[in-house]
Amino acid sequence: MINLVEPLKLASQSLLANKLRTILTTMGVVIGVAAVITLVSMGEGAKSYVLNQISGWGVGSNSITIQPGEGSGTSIPELTLTYEDMIAIRDKVKKIQYVMPELVGRGRIKYGKKEYTPGYTLGVSQDYPLAYKQKAVEGRFFSLAEDNGRKRVVVIGKTVVRNLFGNFSPIGEKIKINGIGYLVIGVLEEKGAMLSYDMDDMVLIPSSLAELTLGVKKIWEMMVTTYDDKDVPEVMSEIEKLLFARHRKIDFHMHTQAGLIDITNNILNALTGIVSAIAAISLLVGGIGIMNIMLVAVTERTREIGIRKAIGAKRRDIFLQFVMESILITISGAVLGISIGTLASWGIMSALKLEAVIAYNAAAIACFVALIVGLFFGVYPAMRAARLDPVDALRFEV
Repeated sequence: MINLVEPLKLASQSLLANKLRTILTTMGVVIGVAAVITLVSMGEGAKSYVLNQISGWGVGSNSITIQPGEGSGTSIPELTLTYEDMIAIRDKVKKIQYVMPELVGRGRIKYGKKEYTPGYTLGVSQDYPLAYKQKAVEGRFFSLAEDNGRKRVVVIGKTVVRNLFGNFSPIGEKIKINGIGYLVIGVLEEKGAMLSYDMDDMVLIPSSLAELTLGVKKIWEMMVTTYDDKDVPEVMSEIEKLLFARHRKIDFHMHTQAGLIDITNNILNALTGIVSAIAAISLLVGGIGIMNIMLVAVTERTREIGIRKAIGAKRRDIFLQFVMESILITISGAVLGISIGTLASWGIMSALKLEAVIAYNAAAIACFVALIVGLFFGVYPAMRAARLDPVDALRFEV
């Protein structure tokens, strides 16, 4: 059985005897591992944030989104879905839990002498709080009867409240949207920002009033949810038949939110993998640096190797000593790199006010890769040292 204790002891003493060289050689591995850990952890944190944001907006495996166009192009399609389509789906398709249309327009709001244009003014149905899991925290949401009865009531987001009413409650106040009078009946719970969009800078009116107030007749998109995930394929088939019968052509497309989550997950995983692979190149550079330094060390310590061989050291002992030095450098660099990478990712994600997700899998892989790098780039210098002839080595002068 090979005794590794003595080569490990000699390798440690040799590295400690050349502290500055050891530190500088280790830095390449430290930077490489830290970069991989930081980027992978940031990628995981960003993925967690995006998926949480999507889930927070009511997206679930029982959700279906209907959009205009065939869905194959990148340009904005012609809007083909109508308010009547929404009514038909709600009345004729079975196993539907909620139907939520979005009629998007621009609404100039006037309250007294104050005027404000929110980021979004939407015509929606009474199912909005249930479909998007965003209820009214003050006042209430409008009802089906108010939507069907074209009641001029409005629910507004927190950003709109701050810009128009300051710290005062807007409930019961009258505002005008594009000159049409509305009564504020509710304030939405705060959702925060999604990427660069302020999801609280919105105004919601009954979908039946979208044409009168916003001048839009067509629906931007429609969300349908089913009572059970298993009903999604059947409901999609029924909706497709119904809309084809109404439009006489396929000028719409549908996708499930489970599919959207999978696509988003795959894209973010691919981006994280690409960035991490680029960062991992620095590990390769660090390994080449280790090999260079070890080759220099073999040259400088030729007489030392000759003396060791002269007093009985075998090729295997010399080989193991230099391989151990290489492995100790990479392993210590990996441990230090993981610590720095973890702290860096935590600090950056905290500064961005995002959840810090520590990539423990990446840390384990980085340690394994560092060990392989140490072995691979340490073997050649160790073989050169082991093959030195003791007589030639003793005669060698730097």
